[in-house]
Amino acid sequence: MAYKVTVLSVSQAIAVGSGTPRSHAPWGGQSTGSNIVFHDPQLSEITIDDDDPVFDAQRYSPDYQQTVASTVSVGHNGSIVIAAGTRLSSHIGTIIRDPEGYEYYALFPRAAEPGQVGVELGRTAVLIIPHSGGQTPHTVPFDPAKAYSFVKVVNAAADVSIPYAQQGAPCFTTGTLIETQLGPRRIEQLTPGDMIRTRDNGMRWLAWIGATRLDRRLLDLQPNLRPIRIRAGALGCGLPAQDLTVSPQHRVLIRSKIAARMFGEPEILVAAKHLIGLPGIEATDPAEGVTYWHMLFDGHELVRSNGAWTESLFTGPQAMESVGEAARREIFALFPELASPEFRPRGARRLLSGREGRKLAERHARNAHDLVEDGV
Repeated sequence: MAYKVTVLSVSQAIAVGSGTPRSHAPWGGQSTGSNIVFHDPQLSEITIDDDDPVFDAQRYSPDYQQTVASTVSVGHNGSIVIAAGTRLSSHIGTIIRDPEGYEYYALFPRAAEPGQVGVELGRTAVLIIPHSGGQTPHTVPFDPAKAYSFVKVVNAAADVSIPYAQQGAPCFTTGTLIETQLGPRRIEQLTPGDMIRTRDNGMRWLAWIGATRLDRRLLDLQPNLRPIRIRAGALGCGLPAQDLTVSPQHRVLIRSKIAARMFGEPEILVAAKHLIGLPGIEATDPAEGVTYWHMLFDGHELVRSNGAWTESLFTGPQAMESVGEAARREIFALFPELASPEFRPRGARRLLSGREGRKLAERHARNAHDLVEDGV
């Protein structure tokens, strides 16, 4: 899966402390509670392909999938170039805290070496990953305009695996037409108890619906959360009937001979972001921000949205962490079993990984085949 990691670049090399571990840690010479200064801060992102949701220290927990997806330039004036395919590693880092109490890991980018701490790539950039004391990572974007304080240095030997920032839950945007027992209705007009048409199980009761508002400033800080537009007819067979806008992680039903050849089944689910680049499918940058809506049933369902079949909320760990604490409490009250660490949700169809989804999209583009085909 592709994970987006925030990168903070500054114009002056970040000071470290003396002696191990502080000599490897950003701002490692500072004391707890002291203020941290960012010189000419700039934010960017790096995409890491990984087969698990944690950023590992390669010396202690080798992870051969933790690689940079495409070449990026970070640091002062782009002085740090990280080539595509570079395997990164966590090592010694620093935890910093904003005025609201939210905490973040800060680590110098480091290329992995088998059994070693790796090669530090420069000190005018740090990777920023949310931290919450070993609990669920929060989803508050890092904002360099805030005042931050030094908390402590973290040694990778004691804190080997750092969970990536949550990548967002599958959700619809305001105005999406959902097919119900009474015909198409705007998603923001739905309430629990409404009967919704599903592909596999006919009319089903809507158990829960929730919304998350992301303003323009937050989308600028976390562009990986910007919505994806699927233009009318872009999937094939006239679908969707109108432009459909969803969150990047929202999965769309693909039905094609190519899918059948690649995965042994004609119907599979692919995240919208992995279809970007196909005709009529693109990321958007709404000036007014976006409101995302989450629909939950007592199982994973496929619903008609602007005429196309797409997924309801999939109750996997990543999606549940992304909807927020208040929403999780409501959902766990309805379905207590979801709170169990042993719970494993079942997808309505096979859920493709990022790599699989991109390969499927490439194959469709190369052969000029629709993503949704008749008679398959």
